Amino acid sequence: MILNRDILIGIAIAVLIATAVGGFNYWKKYQEKKLDEVAELVYLYEKGELKREDVEQKVKGTPYYAYFLAITGAEPSEVVKHLEDDDLRKLFVEKDAFGVYSEKKYEEALKELSQINEEDFNYPSALMLRAFVYEDRGEKKQALSLYEELVKDYPDSYFARIAKARSLMLGKD
Repeated sequence: MILNRDILIGIAIAVLIATAVGGFNYWKKYQEKKLDEVAELVYLYEKGELKREDVEQKVKGTPYYAYFLAITGAEPSEVVKHLEDDDLRKLFVEKDAFGVYSEKKYEEALKELSQINEEDFNYPSALMLRAFVYEDRGEKKQALSLYEELVKDYPDSYFARIAKARSLMLGKD
């Protein structure tokens, strides 16, 4: 009798585990299907088959929302708010900084660039942009300091070569 009860308990536990695994797999597949549906909506919007208002509410709150904002021409600062990945967020911060730099809003560009730190993958390009800002503002000493940092810390990089050239150009003034 004890053997039968132990067998029944073992079977019940196996059924519970199988149900839990099955339920988890079903939930995962359901989530994937929902994301696929959202991705298809964004794709149809990009092709011009759907209107923005037909897609926006269905995409909001999903991982595709930031991308949707970007392709609809939203400001980079708005896109950044909805990015989950830190590297992508920093990339859009730099893009936003470049946009305001292009409009000669130097203080705003420097403020945006201050969000990018040495540990971020795009630090060298953000440092280069900061140097450009200082150079355009006529702050030659600060620009040269940043160019020297690029040459010293990233010696075999594209950014170091540009920094070296810019340093030489500024030194001739």
